Amino acid sequence: MLDRRTLLAASLASALPAHAATPFLAGGDISALTWMERAGAVYRDREGQPGDCLAILKRYGHNIARIRLYDKTGPGTGNDGWYWPEGSMDLPDVLALARRAKAQGMQIQFTLHYSDFWTNSKTQDPPTAWRRELAQLPDNTARFKRLATLVEQRTREVMQALVDQGTAPEFVSLGNEIEHGMMYPYGSTKVWPLLGALLKVGYAAVKAVSPASRVVLHLDDGGNEAKYVDWFDNARAQGVKWDVIGPSYYPFWTKKSVSQLASFCEVVAKRYDSDLLIMEAGFNFAPKRHDGWPGQLEHNGPYPASMSTPEGQRDFMAELLGAMKATPRVLGVLYWDPIMIANPKVGWALREGTGQPGPNVVSNTTLFDFEGKALPVLDIWKRYTQ
Repeated sequence: MLDRRTLLAASLASALPAHAATPFLAGGDISALTWMERAGAVYRDREGQPGDCLAILKRYGHNIARIRLYDKTGPGTGNDGWYWPEGSMDLPDVLALARRAKAQGMQIQFTLHYSDFWTNSKTQDPPTAWRRELAQLPDNTARFKRLATLVEQRTREVMQALVDQGTAPEFVSLGNEIEHGMMYPYGSTKVWPLLGALLKVGYAAVKAVSPASRVVLHLDDGGNEAKYVDWFDNARAQGVKWDVIGPSYYPFWTKKSVSQLASFCEVVAKRYDSDLLIMEAGFNFAPKRHDGWPGQLEHNGPYPASMSTPEGQRDFMAELLGAMKATPRVLGVLYWDPIMIANPKVGWALREGTGQPGPNVVSNTTLFDFEGKALPVLDIWKRYTQ
């Protein structure tokens, strides 16, 4: 028999809005951490003391980690002469990262790229092994049918591996920035019934293994209401299910302020009766990379160039985290590549034939400085996650 106080507490909890009953989530992508550590990267706290990167992030208030999976990495699996290093961001590696994140008490946002290399609006190549298999089939109908089976099987396999080791992810993204579709040419938005079919297969496979994991559909250009209405209206018309809408938000690319993003989130959440999770965000702490060249984010969009400082990055993230926490149905914010610090052995990818790294285009947007010391932005993190 439940006592009166227990019943009252339960009643109060059920009366709270969903976004108020759970902690606000704020963390970032840790997918390159194994690669960084093998390259000798050292992470230091605000006092300059070295330590485990995830433990440092947890101490400063990170409560969620994003982890990306590529099917096979190493030479010959990339695109345009570039590839991910072997043993990085493949299934054994991401399983190990998931165990480390869970050991720190973090939630997990897990991204299935359904590729061996970067995917985004321009490139959505299916895994190399899948492409070889599909090429042997007689026509596109047979290829698509086989592709749907491969998506179902791989999704189940990966989810089962995560569940079996006790690291079921709280969130699972089907693809990465899929505003134009996924696994080109099969899942393009030019043929929505095919893209919808792949998304439905992926959703069902996640739920079959881990019903509590929430499925995210992730697009770029957070703040672009017209893009999201067009995309999610089409998805809904195809009967696609999702649990969370996941925008990427960078002032440089979106040209939107935080207040504009907040307004966008309110409109989208209401239109689709959906929670949102900001899947990527980034801001410069220095105007140039460690090597003196411009980084991936050439400027700060509507924010002044004078904010490309450690203090400016801190103030921007305080604005973003505060606004998103105050916006109904926004679950949290994931920072893009907070741990990919300057290191001569690490770049955005490795060059085929030489194995040499390309430039590290995010070395001036991480949450650690060029020497690996935690930046002032981490001083404000706990204000929003506790």
